[in-house]
Order: sequence, then structure tokens, then C-alpha cells
Amino acid sequence: MTFGKLRNFGFALALALAPAVAIATDKAFGDDEIESQLVQIELAISAGRLTQAASMLQGLDGKYPGKFQERHAILSAELHMAAGDAVEAAKAIAAMPDPTSDPCRYGGVTGWLAYQGGDWNRAISMLATSVEACPDDPGRWNLMGLALLHKNEMSAALEAFDKALSFAPSHPALLNNRALAYAYSGEAGAAIIDLEQAAHFAPDNVGIIANLALLKSNSGLDALLPQVQDPQAQALIWQKAGDGALAAERNDVARAYYTQALLRSERFDPELWARSTETHTNTQQENIDAKHD
Repeated sequence: MTFGKLRNFGFALALALAPAVAIATDKAFGDDEIESQLVQIELAISAGRLTQAASMLQGLDGKYPGKFQERHAILSAELHMAAGDAVEAAKAIAAMPDPTSDPCRYGGVTGWLAYQGGDWNRAISMLATSVEACPDDPGRWNLMGLALLHKNEMSAALEAFDKALSFAPSHPALLNNRALAYAYSGEAGAAIIDLEQAAHFAPDNVGIIANLALLKSNSGLDALLPQVQDPQAQALIWQKAGDGALAAERNDVARAYYTQALLRSERFDPELWARSTETHTNTQQENIDAKHD
């Protein structure tokens, strides 16, 4: 089986947690109150309330004893990680006095930083340390799977994605990522099943639908493309179906898919037009050659 170029669509897990509460900033806090506030900051970061978490962290500056510095450093790093800021996350984690005090969270941040820098070996090493300390976190297993996928270690990547899905079986991004590992391993049937489930749980996710269209058309199946409201997104899905068919040398089918993509696109795409024309020309030439044989 020949596969077209598949893309990884990695998503951070955002768990629905208890709402955070605002903190006072005009007095020093006791240990119990500081602990409570730190927990609330963790919840705010997990829930994606990053502005609120940043404000709460700032409000604690200078109001807690040194024994809470570890927590402050790791929370700052996780806040920047959630915001996608690798530079500030690296600065924050470097301020952690004792990295061995929390191998789960330290390994998670440093693993993410290594992944962002394309250092797959270090990412895998740090994430392995992290999941050993906290084995029930699907996000860490997912990131390890992606790093392994980049290294073309598909069997290990599948194991990591299996582990992630054991904790979050309905998460569409995890299903999508495992499908990619299946596809690159030559297990198209398993990949399609995962992508169909992912599309069921996330029917508006264009990336997942495009992956499904590409793989199904590459496998000789009707892509059965769903309709999405955004014309440009619909064009992308048809184009991916064309890419899958073309990679499988189904030139007539690819041309039909590319034509549909052109019809739906809101702007003229010369590369897409060239692919459609080239596919058409190649098909005609193949027919001529066949007649001469």
C-alpha cells in the first residue's frame, strides 16, 4: 500500500476542572491558604483559563516562603507551555531549584520543550521519566507517541497511543494520532476505523476529516466526504482525497477530487490546477501508451 503524506494533528488535552477563584493581593498568606491558591492555579491552567492563572501567580509573588518555590517554578513553566511559549517555559523550568522533587511534572515540561525543539530522543527520555511517575496522564503518553512517530518507531508509538486512549478512549486527537501510526505501519484498515471514530466525536474537525478522506481514497475506497460550512475547508478535504488517490495511482479518481476542490475553493490555486491538469494529461498519455502496446 502506498500512502500519501499524512500530517500529525497534535492537540493538548484540556480537562474540564473545577472553576478557579480569585485571590487577594493585599496580605501575606499562611501555608494552608497558599496551598489552596496553588491548587486553584493548577485547575485554572488545566481548564485553559490562562489569563486568570497568570494573574493569580502574579498575585502570589512575594507572599509565600521559599518552600513553595518549586511549585511556583513548575506552575509558571506549565502556564507558558499551555500558551505555547517555549522560550518562557524554558526560563521558568530552569528556575526550579530541585528538578527531582517532581519528576512527573518536570519531565512533562522538559519533554514538551524537547519535542518543540525537534529533539525526539530527549523528548522520549524525559516523557518516559514523567509517565513512570504519573502513568495515568493521557497527554504525556500522547506526546511520547508523537515523538516516537517522528522517529519512525511505529510499534512503540502505537503502544504509547494505546496507553493514552486507555485513559481517554473518546478523545478524537488521540484516535487521529494512533490512526497515523497505523497508516505508516501499513495497517490501513485499523487506521480508517480510528479516523472514523475520531470524526464521529469531532465532526467539525477539518484535519481529522481530511486525514480520513486521504486514507480512504488512497485505499481504493469512496472518500464519502461530509459537508462542512467553510468552503475553503471543504476544498482542503477534497484536495486531500485527491492526494490519497494520486499516491495510489488512481489518476481518474484523483482528477475528479481535485476538480471538486477547485470548484469549492474561494480563490484560484495554481498548484491545485496544475495537479489536476497534470493528472489529466498523465491519464491521457497512459491511455495512448496502452493502445500502442
